[in-house]
Amino acid sequence: MAAVSVGIEMARYFEDVLPLKNPPASKREIQIETCLVDGDHAQIRGQITDTRIDFEDASQEHVVHCMVLSLTVEINKRVITDAQFSLPKMAVKNLCEHLPRDASDLVGLAVGSGFSVKIKELYEGVGSCFHLYTLLQSIVPYLPQVYSWNKNFRSFDEELPLEAVPVAMNTMERYARNTCHAWSSDGGGINKDFKNNNYGPILKSIAPRLSQRWYASAAKDNSSAESTSDNIITKD
Repeated sequence: MAAVSVGIEMARYFEDVLPLKNPPASKREIQIETCLVDGDHAQIRGQITDTRIDFEDASQEHVVHCMVLSLTVEINKRVITDAQFSLPKMAVKNLCEHLPRDASDLVGLAVGSGFSVKIKELYEGVGSCFHLYTLLQSIVPYLPQVYSWNKNFRSFDEELPLEAVPVAMNTMERYARNTCHAWSSDGGGINKDFKNNNYGPILKSIAPRLSQRWYASAAKDNSSAESTSDNIITKD
C-alpha cells in the first residue's frame, strides 16, 4: 500500500472500509486537533459539522450545524486557561446560537478525573446545545493524547537516551494499564511485549526516530553476541 501523505483526510482515505450500502442521507464529522502554543500551553480545537444531502439533488449538500470550540490548557497543571465557542452555522438562525451558558465556565477546570461529569453538569440538556455537548464530550478521551503528542512523545523522539527507554515505557504502562484489551495487565499484548523488553512496536507508533535508534541498537547487540559466540573455542 502506498504511503499516505499527512495532508490526506483520513475519513476519505478509509471510505472503502465497511461502506454504506446506499448513498448517504446525512453526514456527521467531528475533527479534533491540537498544537503547542508555547512551552507551557497546548491548544485543542474541536469542530462538529452535520450535513444533509439534498432530497432532490443528491450532488448537493447542506450544512445544518457547524460548531467550533477552542481550549487552551496549561500542560503541567492540566487546567483550562482559555475557552471559546463559535457557532458559524446553526439549525435555526437567530435562535439556536443564543446559548444560556458560554465557554467561560470551562476556564479553571482541571481536565483530569471528573472533567466529563463537570461537562455533563454544565452543558447537557437545557443548559446548552446537544450538538455542542456532543463535541465537548468527544474531546474527553482525546485529552491524554494532547500531552503525549505535544510533549512526551515529541521528547522521546528527539532526545530520550536508549538506556532511559525501559523507565519511560514502564511509566506509560502504569498510566495505560487496563484502559483497553491491549493494555490489560492480565495478558494484554502490549504488556506481554513490555515484560520481554520488546518496546519496538509501540515506539514505532509514538516515536519513530527513537524506534529506529532502538532497533539499530538491538541489531548491533545481536551482531555482537553472535560474533562473541563464533569466537568461543571449545575443548574436547
